[in-house]
Amino acid sequence: MIDREMVERIERAENDAFTAMYRAAADLGTAVVEIDGVTTVWSRHDDDPGYNCIINLTDASDPHAAIMHIEAAARADGAIVLGIDGSPETIDAVGEDRVEALGFRADYQEHMWGRRLERSELDHLAEPPDAPIVRRVRDAESDAFARILNIGYDLPADSVRGRIFAATLGLPGWIHYLVEYDGQPGSASVMYVTDGVAQLFVATTMPDFRGRGGQAALIRHRLRDALELGADLATSQTGTENASPRNMQRRGFELLYTRWILGKPLTG
Repeated sequence: MIDREMVERIERAENDAFTAMYRAAADLGTAVVEIDGVTTVWSRHDDDPGYNCIINLTDASDPHAAIMHIEAAARADGAIVLGIDGSPETIDAVGEDRVEALGFRADYQEHMWGRRLERSELDHLAEPPDAPIVRRVRDAESDAFARILNIGYDLPADSVRGRIFAATLGLPGWIHYLVEYDGQPGSASVMYVTDGVAQLFVATTMPDFRGRGGQAALIRHRLRDALELGADLATSQTGTENASPRNMQRRGFELLYTRWILGKPLTG
């Protein structure tokens, strides 16, 4: 049975992370807009609906009307796509037929994961001798961090997405990581901690360094940091068709639900 209290805390943490990041990156073309009690974030230079998304649609008194008002605002501001977090609760609130009638289509699926944290676990999160080195990003490494994150996403090295994540470097609650393989950084990751919830936000590895334990090392390292920061709950979102779900399960995460990210192009 899904722990509803856990899910609600996790969803609040995810929403907080996106809104904090997009406010920090406003000069890169991001926006945080509240309409009809619903918060939406978008990036004018990113065509992934998961990064241009209505994130608390279930709070709307009239979700259908809220979507139409939000879409009009997003178009006026130059957004190129609009997404909806298609969790089961969200779809139930709006109605699958009504969402489709508004022009939104399933784009890709995500798993939502969560797990409790206990300080007694610290000893079990030690790095094995052959693990790659995980370290925090230095202020002067903002550009390198963004480039590694983008390439790990299979995006152009200068994509805005990496720079948006880098915009939170040094802000309260945000921790940025690089993983080194034989002295060369090849993976990048972010964690955001708010209200006792550690959001293991993103972790990518450049192609030449994949399969060398970077993702597992990042999970261990971030969980250890989360415990040191007093978090009692951790969460992450992953795709459904790569190695990430296995890594989550091995580290004690519970699959809370699977959701569709629905998208609608706003140009063309």
